[in-house]
Amino acid sequence: MNLVKQNFDFRKTLVSLAVIAACAPVYAQDAEVAELIRPESSISIGVDSVSGNQRDRALFGQYNGMRDNGTSVNVDLDINKRDDATGTSVTIKGRNLGLDNRDLSVTHEKQGDWKYGFDYSELVRHDPRTVNTGLLGAGSTTPTVVRLATPGTGTDYNFQIKRVGLGLMGEKWITPNLQFEVTFKNEDKDGARLFAKGFTCSASVPGCNTTQSATNQTWALLMLPEPINSTTKQIETKLNYSRDNLNLTAGYYGSFFTNDNGNIRATVPNVLNNFTAGSGGSSNLSGSVGGIQGITLQNVMQQAVALQPDNQAHQFYVSGSYRISPTVNSTFKYAYTHATQNEDFASMGLTSAPAGVTSLNGVVDTTLAQFGLTARPSSKLSLLANLRYEDKDDKTPKALYNTENGTTFWYNGHTSTNKITGKLEASYQLPVNLRATLGLDYNSLKREVPTSIAEENVAGLVALRARNEEKGYRLELRRTMSETLTGSVAYSNSRRNGSDWTSLAAASYGQLVSATQLLATTATATLPMNMVNVDREKFKLSANWTPTDQIEIQFNAEDGTDKNATDFNAIAGGKGWRESSNRQYSLDASYAVSDNWKLTGYVSQGNQNLKINRGVDYIGDLATRSDGLGFGVTGKISSKLEVGAQLMYLKDTTKYGMVASPTATGAAPSANNLAQVAIGLPDVNYQSTRISLYGTYAVDKKSSVRVNLIHQRTSLDEWTWGYNGVPFVYSDNTTVNMNQNQDVTLLGIAYIYKF
Repeated sequence: MNLVKQNFDFRKTLVSLAVIAACAPVYAQDAEVAELIRPESSISIGVDSVSGNQRDRALFGQYNGMRDNGTSVNVDLDINKRDDATGTSVTIKGRNLGLDNRDLSVTHEKQGDWKYGFDYSELVRHDPRTVNTGLLGAGSTTPTVVRLATPGTGTDYNFQIKRVGLGLMGEKWITPNLQFEVTFKNEDKDGARLFAKGFTCSASVPGCNTTQSATNQTWALLMLPEPINSTTKQIETKLNYSRDNLNLTAGYYGSFFTNDNGNIRATVPNVLNNFTAGSGGSSNLSGSVGGIQGITLQNVMQQAVALQPDNQAHQFYVSGSYRISPTVNSTFKYAYTHATQNEDFASMGLTSAPAGVTSLNGVVDTTLAQFGLTARPSSKLSLLANLRYEDKDDKTPKALYNTENGTTFWYNGHTSTNKITGKLEASYQLPVNLRATLGLDYNSLKREVPTSIAEENVAGLVALRARNEEKGYRLELRRTMSETLTGSVAYSNSRRNGSDWTSLAAASYGQLVSATQLLATTATATLPMNMVNVDREKFKLSANWTPTDQIEIQFNAEDGTDKNATDFNAIAGGKGWRESSNRQYSLDASYAVSDNWKLTGYVSQGNQNLKINRGVDYIGDLATRSDGLGFGVTGKISSKLEVGAQLMYLKDTTKYGMVASPTATGAAPSANNLAQVAIGLPDVNYQSTRISLYGTYAVDKKSSVRVNLIHQRTSLDEWTWGYNGVPFVYSDNTTVNMNQNQDVTLLGIAYIYKF
């Protein structure tokens, strides 16, 4: 009997195990569904401590709220409550509530009926550079420039911008097919950011002495921080309708920007640094001064600088989709936007407007229409077609705002454009698991250009183009080579050209000429880079390999080049932008060592290149290379202790290659140009190494403790704001600098409670 009973129990156990094994996926799905229906809540309270001072943390604490304070208390919330009796739920989410980049949101909803909520956010952007200045009222609209006797003897400022956002939202299902949505966002910005004003005397300014000497200063550059105190409001309402094969949305979107500051008007002294050639070079920075000629330059430097004016925009739109048949679907959108900018010049503190003009009275109306089709005629073939039309009509009145020498005047520019964008694409499944995609792209842009010198609204340009057109094609082959390996290769090519050029030369103003004709009269013409002919070419290669369930490897490579294809004078050479290229390579891998341990890693390299012929003096060849790598490991030492580590490294180097440019007649570069190019410009180097360690210990089923240790070492060596330890110096001995090498260590501990 005992033997029989034991045998029966054994069989019952086998049956139970078989049932559990068969139903395990169902149980897992049920657990996932239960988690979605009744998600877990948690509260985290922690303390973070960061080493160093404000300058050591300038880059590390630029956005995370840890530049000013070495120690901070942080709170995170994720609270989810559901009332099964009423079918309502409340969600409260908070992040970084103890830091400058905090946000909090609360929503209350009854699924399928109504929903409302609000969110609050703050973000402080700390400028990583420290300004030392004698400026009084820094960050105000009326600062007073005070020249320091010696650089570095003024007051230190770390400028920052604080954004405070408040959002409200609501949803209501009016019928099972009709839903109403409304959102409102308000963002206030307050603070100051780096800004400067400069001027060089020229023949276009009456009375401005253009002769630099030991007693006459012909130019000045002053740091005048931009005061920021503005508000942006956005509101959007929607009606969403869905029935059968139709989804339709009709809505309104409004944007309203107001700025409490209309201008910056500085008080400038009549004595500033004099950078006279041959008078000691950098020694001038330590005390050699000169007078600003006559006070004419002083007056120019004391004129008001306009800040962003109030403006608003209103958009009405209809969009949606309609399923024409089981294999054909369409999308569509129509939108009309009315944007205005009509703040009164006097209210902004601005004078000298054209006679009878009190505001810009700017008006731009934009009409947008687009339509798309997707179809799948067979299991092997899929098709796509999109067409987009945008008409921007600038109705701003013209007035003679601009002048040179008090005798030459020209109008404000207009931005009226007409754009058409189209795309056709076909994808077909070929034999041997190969899928081919062919795409055709089309872009057309028409813009407003002046037709007579009486309508002049640009200065300094040789010609403009009324129309550009770009046509291109794309090819892609994607293949599943095995159950573990897939790959694709893609190639795209396009060419932009356009109409003849509208001449802006006085003798032939408004006439249409080809680039060849234009260069025959102006060999060194520099044409706007957004209007020239361009040849584009891009290759892309990708692969995904999963040899086992534990290993996954991804590889991507891109190589693209844009070249200026506009005619140029063979002797003078092509002027302006000539070529740009972009190359990116990356390799990502992950390896699950076991159920408890996982390794991840990546390596990447990017190369960007920009070639520009300035037209005089030099030809620039700007090259930037970025190298990055990372390695991470996470695992469980025990059922209660989880640990992880991550190493990230980034190096970014920008090289300023230069060669001396020949003259317009093809003659050799001048000795001065050759000497200047021989000096060259130093590289700009950025390097960052970050090591992160963490450990989480489960105290019990509901609570745990997490410890984070982060060490970041950053180096930024750039000549823009300083070189070899010497900071950039303005005309009043204001300096801007930053610690070249910054080391920061963060230690944080947090208690997490789940319920």
